[in-house]
Amino acid sequence: MTHFLDSVLTEYDDTLSSDSYIDPIGTLIIWSAFGRQVFRNRINSISNDVRNFTLNLFHHYLVKTLIEDDDVQLSHTLARQYQSKDSLNFKQACLIFLENVFVFSILRHEKSQDVESTGILGISNARRLWANEDRPPALILTHEPVGQILVRQLGLGVSGRYKTPLMEMGFFDGNYHYHKPAYQSRWADAEKLIIGQPKSSLGKVARKAYEFLKECVSRPIQGGKLPFGDVPADLTRAYARAFASPQAVGSYAKEFWLMQTELNQGAAGAILDVLEETEDLSPQEAVEQALSHDLAPVEKAKLEHILHLEPFLADCSLLFTIMASRRTQSTDDIASTWAKFGRDATRLPSASDAIAEYANLPAIKGTEAAKRFMQLVMAANAGSLDDQIRALARYHSSVMQSRGQVSWLNVGGDGTISVHARTVSLPEPDSRTPGSWYNSYYLPQFSSFVNGLRGEAA
Repeated sequence: MTHFLDSVLTEYDDTLSSDSYIDPIGTLIIWSAFGRQVFRNRINSISNDVRNFTLNLFHHYLVKTLIEDDDVQLSHTLARQYQSKDSLNFKQACLIFLENVFVFSILRHEKSQDVESTGILGISNARRLWANEDRPPALILTHEPVGQILVRQLGLGVSGRYKTPLMEMGFFDGNYHYHKPAYQSRWADAEKLIIGQPKSSLGKVARKAYEFLKECVSRPIQGGKLPFGDVPADLTRAYARAFASPQAVGSYAKEFWLMQTELNQGAAGAILDVLEETEDLSPQEAVEQALSHDLAPVEKAKLEHILHLEPFLADCSLLFTIMASRRTQSTDDIASTWAKFGRDATRLPSASDAIAEYANLPAIKGTEAAKRFMQLVMAANAGSLDDQIRALARYHSSVMQSRGQVSWLNVGGDGTISVHARTVSLPEPDSRTPGSWYNSYYLPQFSSFVNGLRGEAA
């Protein structure tokens, strides 16, 4: 199950989608690949918060320290269950346990002036447990679901969502092995952040959290459940202070994360400079302004690819939206609406001309994304607009079939389009002018990350 969730959460796989109302023509798998190469697989839709980045690293630091501490022996109960401190399941149990301590610490202190609970994974479920007077919250040290606040916490919690970026940076591998030689310089930097900076309060919470974790794994917890009320109040205060908000974390972790992620370099660095100069930019504006920076050819090409690709993907999505906007209509009706958006039969073929070779780019070559992309290019060049509409409908059907789902619509021999799913609303024509963007390429997520790095309320 863990490996299945890793594939869903860390790299978008269109074939695993369970919601037929998301991405009906399968373009997310294409644009996300181009977005990931700009942000070096560090930023995506599920990993974009500097507090969660730092919290995950902090908890892994505690687990790594525990494994290295020869004086710490597991209690008999945990030793029978996990055999070794270095077993993956034990490390997962510790990570979940620490995540839960953090979440309940925030709830205990959320009325403090500077504590912000928004964006904390599992906070809603934890709040319901917190409010249940009959069953006050308790902690269980296990990797099993019984110890998880968040449903499927191994995949959906902090350690699951932020696993791939830390792996990409070189802190550990997929089994949470920390000790390979290539990882040591990363951990040396992490130690400086956590215990070597008086400015941050991480050192204080690290000492308290490590002593607490060491005691919990060394001595049996009576009944297997530790009432949260028994967690030392000074530990929970230290957690809430050190991780009060993304901005609080950004105030002491900015330089560390820019160095580790390298998001201040290349294409991402150019976008970072733009966002720090001007807020509230659209993804299109951010990329266009970033291209005016002095960039190495390979980095500039990453942004140029997106700039050329997105108008084509956006128009494919728009045409399908028009097709799915009414219960029944003819291909002539669609052509009329397409014209209201300033487009005709030449629009998709011309938009695809400059990007047809993109299927061979390293970002998608040989992947399902490349296959989908080429199918869209072929649909765009099917001939007349009537032919393009029919080709796009067939392509949509193949995407849905690959997901084990039924297509939204079909085109009859007489050109009548019948929509079998719920219809979709049309945007206003002036909101989707030719050349405008529809997809985001993780620019909003990167903007969120940058806002936290500013170290002040954004």
